[in-house]
Amino acid sequence: MDIIQECFNNIGRSDINKNSKNLLSDGIIDSMDVVSLVSEIEKHYNKPIKSNFIKPEAFENFENIQHMITENMSHDSSF
Repeated sequence: MDIIQECFNNIGRSDINKNSKNLLSDGIIDSMDVVSLVSEIEKHYNKPIKSNFIKPEAFENFENIQHMITENMSHDSSF
């Protein structure tokens, strides 16, 4: 979860933390934040996140974001 926090910090959203919930559905983050966050995650792992894993529910909280990353890693041997 520290990696996710670091990614949020890197996109200028240090106001978001592991206790934040309903990030997308409550408008705490928007589509530009999602794009920036995905880019930061991809930079960190030096691998892309496949588009089929990028779903709105994946960005509701840190747990869902971590699950998206884990799922992407398990379905893509190059990740």
